[in-house]
Amino acid sequence: MKKIRLLLIVLLILNSFSCSVTKNQNKGNVVPENFFYQTEFKTIKSVIVLPFDINGVSKNFLFDTGADYSIIQRDSIIGKAGNYGGASNRNMKLGNEIISSIKIGSIDFINTVALNGDMIGLKEQIPNFGGIIGQSIIKKANWLIDYPNKSINISDKNLSDTSFETIRIKREEGAPYTYISINGVDYKVIIDFGSSSEFNLPEDSKLAKQLLKQYSFSYNERDRYTLGGLQKIKEKVGIVPLITLGNMDFKNVNTTINVSSQPRIGIGFFRHYKIYIDNIDNIYKIKK
Repeated sequence: MKKIRLLLIVLLILNSFSCSVTKNQNKGNVVPENFFYQTEFKTIKSVIVLPFDINGVSKNFLFDTGADYSIIQRDSIIGKAGNYGGASNRNMKLGNEIISSIKIGSIDFINTVALNGDMIGLKEQIPNFGGIIGQSIIKKANWLIDYPNKSINISDKNLSDTSFETIRIKREEGAPYTYISINGVDYKVIIDFGSSSEFNLPEDSKLAKQLLKQYSFSYNERDRYTLGGLQKIKEKVGIVPLITLGNMDFKNVNTTINVSSQPRIGIGFFRHYKIYIDNIDNIYKIKK
């Protein structure tokens, strides 16, 4: 069996940026001050694709909560270059820049920090590929994602109601982490919408070794599009019968164990849910 999945860029750190990730993410502002926009989105390998205008040119961008910064597709690097690490433990040389305008609908994100480079592998998969929307933009708005109906609301106001379940979030350098429970034990995972997986574990992690002993896993080879281009990987795939997130039970979760930087729940984990990213109160909420 051969499948193709996306695993985008997580915890991007450049030496000159490493002490100021949050500061750089907070640079820039949004015009107008009060805003609301609703649009439909498409998916590539289940990852959300949104149309943004960058400096007046319309492009398709991948939406990635695991990326510290937005990344602009450029055939050649501009700005100061450095090596960045990604979710698959691979590195890529990228530049950095200030984007004067990146706009969706009437919402204009002004003077935000972004990285740039030639994302070979990804750009061939997505027509009119512009890059990746990361935390330097995501943190500046509230995002209500109706994944089953492929629509999204973006606003500076609260978009949730009491029917949502609140998810405990721990921020590390701006990236969203939470805790899942398996067999009564809590584990920290990153919420990574740039990954098409449901639940992914590094092959050398203690939990991966434990699950391989408890449940039936099979061998799989596939292509993965990630930082640095196409990657052929070998992995173990199986089903975890029950994972608890907050007060909600996720049953028969597709689980992959391979070379990766850290445990993650990807967008596939939430495919039946509405997801609310609340950057006013710094929480995530979901409901079915």
